[in-house]
Amino acid sequence: MNMFDEACALDGMIRMRGMTQSHVAETLGVSQSYVANKLRLLRFSGRMRDKILSAGVSERHARTLLRLPEEGLQRIALSKISEGQMTVAQSEILVERMLDECGPERIREATDSERIGVFEDVLDASLTTLRHTGVLAKKSVERYNGKMYITIAIG
Repeated sequence: MNMFDEACALDGMIRMRGMTQSHVAETLGVSQSYVANKLRLLRFSGRMRDKILSAGVSERHARTLLRLPEEGLQRIALSKISEGQMTVAQSEILVERMLDECGPERIREATDSERIGVFEDVLDASLTTLRHTGVLAKKSVERYNGKMYITIAIG
């Protein structure tokens, strides 16, 4: 079971049983911060999760990437971390430098296409979470007259 599978399992306990993070932690004999840190991993898109697993980096490396505001920056950092075989401390320095370089202006300059891509990644991750809890969920995308139509079918 990888870090993302564990996070999905914890999320399933919370959603299916109506448990709080604290209750899950108590049940499993771990700290609440352990549960919270695992759940934070679910913020990654499915594509990014695959890249993280393929890179073979640790969970702490992955959580460091979460500080970056967009997936494109996360991919760049992951590549540098993996290729340079960076420690977690080195990864944190890299991410800090990247945050200093991109600043709030870069985030505001994101194109509509980039923003929509991030939305789709979050939506895909949410649907994956639903599927892991046993709920049938599908997404279909259609483009017509320059617009995108996203339909979600649940059940």
